[in-house]
Amino acid sequence: MKRIAVVGAGIAGLACAKALQQDGFDVTVFEKSRGPGGRMSTRWIDREANPPVGFDHGAQYFQAQDAGFVQELRQAEAAGLVAEWSPKIVDLGYGMVTPHEAQGTRWVGTPGMTSIGRHMSHGLNLQLQTKVISMAVLGEESPSRTFKLAIEQADGQSQVMTDFAAVVLAIPAEQTAALLQNSALPAHSDSLLQLAKQVESNVNWTAMLAFDTPLKLDFDGAYVADSPIGWICRDSSKPGRAPGERWVVQATAGWSGSQSMQHASEVANMLSGVFESVVGCTAKLVSASAHRWLYAVPTNPLVTERSYWQPDAKMGACGDWLCGARVEDAYLSGIHLAQRMASAL
Repeated sequence: MKRIAVVGAGIAGLACAKALQQDGFDVTVFEKSRGPGGRMSTRWIDREANPPVGFDHGAQYFQAQDAGFVQELRQAEAAGLVAEWSPKIVDLGYGMVTPHEAQGTRWVGTPGMTSIGRHMSHGLNLQLQTKVISMAVLGEESPSRTFKLAIEQADGQSQVMTDFAAVVLAIPAEQTAALLQNSALPAHSDSLLQLAKQVESNVNWTAMLAFDTPLKLDFDGAYVADSPIGWICRDSSKPGRAPGERWVVQATAGWSGSQSMQHASEVANMLSGVFESVVGCTAKLVSASAHRWLYAVPTNPLVTERSYWQPDAKMGACGDWLCGARVEDAYLSGIHLAQRMASAL
């Protein structure tokens, strides 16, 4: 059984790993964070509560059209891990509130967006808090060549893992380029490095605000114009959430980039002030925090192919930077790569 290493446990990496495992490969997934899911994430405030209290501070919701992705969601729905969300969403700007026209079902994880990653990682060999810091190849000839990975765990311990027949990089373009540059790989692996260097990602600051009483607003989410804020969402309106008045505030790419080096507490103060001004808030703010997504959304995804695979190098890549910025795009990129690898290997 051929061993495959997947670097990154976001939606693309998990989809690829799961499909490869179903095809009979021995897959190990390496993830530097504490849990799977990537930007499908939740900041838990009280995980022991019933239901737990938290904020979806990454992807706010997602939609599905592909039959395979819909089937995946229906399975998760049957397990109580995703649900349809039917919010009232508006456009705010220039002193006007207008309905936001959107089609299709909106999905969220329950009780938080992290539920999607947990569902998709079930049964996988998932190594959390484990960062791949470099790669190298063993063997001269392509048919017998294998990879060795130098990894570093959260406690600072390092080790080398060997005998991987192929490697999948399911991480943002910038991280893909950095890992390749730090690795000793054959010259023909350079094509992936050059592709990754073409893509840039936006920085995003997201604030998480809790209030003592409900805000007197007749909507659950809004796209905001002419403001440092691009999106606001009553996070507690999503199904399966704990009671309370909790709002997620996502800044625009331009504002986030200009404030990218600010301390999180300063950003939380600034965005909470803007939020209160935008909505005319009268409730008392009881907590405010912020998170910086350094590689939030690819600005120029390479949409010519859903994934990258180089048979000679036995190296692949998948993710939204190769196909588009939606959650479903990342999922389909992972599936597409797994199909290419299964045929080649």
